[in-house]
Order: sequence, then C-alpha cells, then structure tokens
Amino acid sequence: MSLEFIYTVGGFATFFMWIKVFYWMRLFSALAYYVKLIQQTFADSFNFMLMVFIIINAFANYYYVISKNQELQNGPVYYDSYTNIPKLDVLISVYMLGALGDFDSTIYRAGYDKYASSFMFYLATFVIAVVFMNMLIAIMGETFGSVTE
Repeated sequence: MSLEFIYTVGGFATFFMWIKVFYWMRLFSALAYYVKLIQQTFADSFNFMLMVFIIINAFANYYYVISKNQELQNGPVYYDSYTNIPKLDVLISVYMLGALGDFDSTIYRAGYDKYASSFMFYLATFVIAVVFMNMLIAIMGETFGSVTE
C-alpha cells in the first residue's frame, strides 16, 4: 500500500473516531438531548433526502442531455468540471447550484439551448433552494418539537 492511501484511510479513521464521541455524549444528561435530536433529525429527513436526490438527478439529467448540443458545436457545457466524469460532474454542479448557491449563471446563457437552460436554471434555483430547503427547515422544526416533548 502506498503512503498516500494509508493517510487517506487514516483520515477517515480519525473522522469516524470523532463521530464516535457523539455516541459517548449520551452518557451525560445535558448532552443526551442533542444526541437524540441529531439522531431523530437524520431519521426524519431520510425520505426527504431521497426526494432531494431525485430532483437534483432530474435537473442534472436535463443539463447532461442538452450539453450534448454544446459538445456538437464545440461550445462549453452547462456544468463545471470537478472529477472529469461528466455524469458525476453534472450531479455535483446541480447540487452546488441548488443546495449551496455556488454557480456561474453565465454558462446557462450560451449556445443552442440558452433560453431553455436559463429557464431551467431559474426553476432549479427556485425548486431546490427555496421549496426543498424550506421543507427541510419545516421537517427540522417538527423534529425539534417532537424531541422536546
């Protein structure tokens, strides 16, 4: 094994060691509430996260398909390059666009599909960032209420 691989495994091992500290926090009554809140938040938001993955995949699939027109014209595609694996890059780009708000809107205003891609850009930012993230806040508020009871 290479030294780089050992460091990578070591990084994950130390990360999971610190995550294990959350389990030990249940021993203290003052911290047990927060551990329960974190566990319940993950449990309550699992189905929601499945829906988020589906909507991100839907927009990513759209941009992946229409980027084929850009490739035919030797133009820039409608997603950024992160891994040089186009299908993964477009998923990451849509996640960055919708969930984190990190995007370059000028890439959607070029090429054959510039009007359609701009419309889908605005739709994606509204649906993912506004609708879905507000639903997540509502789910977390409900979870907080139920754990507090």
